[in-house]
Amino acid sequence: MSPYQIAPLDYFQKLNLNESEIEILSQINHPDWTTIYSPFVLLYFALFSFGFSGFLLKLSYLVFETFSFLFFSKGKFNKSGLLYWIFPVLIKEVYINLHFEILILSLMWIYFSFLREKKFVSANFLLGLVIHIKILSILFLLSITHKINFKKWKENWIKWILSLFSGLAGFFIFYLIYYFIFPNTIDFGISNLYKFGGNFKFNQFYEPFWRIFGITDLKTFPFLLQLITVSVFIWISLEKKKRLPNFLFTARKLDLYFLFGYLFLTLLPVYNPWYFLILVPFLVLSKSENLSPWILITLPQFSYFTKVRLGYDFTYFYEIPDSILLLEVTISLICLLWHFKQIFILLYNISNISNIAPKGSIGYGNRT
Repeated sequence: MSPYQIAPLDYFQKLNLNESEIEILSQINHPDWTTIYSPFVLLYFALFSFGFSGFLLKLSYLVFETFSFLFFSKGKFNKSGLLYWIFPVLIKEVYINLHFEILILSLMWIYFSFLREKKFVSANFLLGLVIHIKILSILFLLSITHKINFKKWKENWIKWILSLFSGLAGFFIFYLIYYFIFPNTIDFGISNLYKFGGNFKFNQFYEPFWRIFGITDLKTFPFLLQLITVSVFIWISLEKKKRLPNFLFTARKLDLYFLFGYLFLTLLPVYNPWYFLILVPFLVLSKSENLSPWILITLPQFSYFTKVRLGYDFTYFYEIPDSILLLEVTISLICLLWHFKQIFILLYNISNISNIAPKGSIGYGNRT
């Protein structure tokens, strides 16, 4: 039966449910909804949770993750690689809570290996598959920009067309497979995603922060606009001849890919703790080896301190006290401002360097 056509509540439509069926139904957040998981995730769960075996699913995660990371790292570990393997948030969300974000991370290690070896067609197929698994993974399109030679695109247009079609194939292939198995499927959970985003708000820790100032919730829009402005200023301040490689190197060194991803995720109505795990590859590949981004993706874990768990009166089950949300936003702002501090130091240095010139060669009326 297709989970896109039958909601869990429909499956359990009978008068006398046994204990195991009641337990399963009680653990489903929205039993009257059809699924929002992608066909690949549904297939993976069907293959590795045979007989409702959580152990088999965890084992498959561990084998897939270990193989893909060793394939990527060639058995060599740096500080970021070690942090990845001992990162408690990843261990908790994947191997205790069974979230499928590990599929994204594992495929991304193979993707980056193919990029390194310039196997762009294979890499783009995997990237398309990752975006298919979770649309938020579209953030990784940033990672392929430094591999594109824009000056020679006319010479390599056939290769880039093949790469584009390969990416589209990775995105659509499991939709097609699912459609052939269940030809009556017309909605792959897309309407549910819209409904989910429109009706639910969870762990919005920036909302009480803006409320203090009597402002409508701006989420992280001001910080995102600031980061875009700073990034543009860095871009135009660099020498034209090697602007793109220098900018991309600076972006990795200052964790700009991560920052854009983090601010993008905090614009969503729902801050589920495991969503932020998809940013982990940016940290492992980062040249800064800074700890504050790891703190930023750990912060959503505070959402587990709900009022019901803390013994407070609550209106709804997942309600979080404002004190917890304000603690989250305070730590988040400290980490973000530390990163912006590094960026502004760079801008200050660029400004000083750009003003160095032989006396009399450049004036306010003669800038080149």
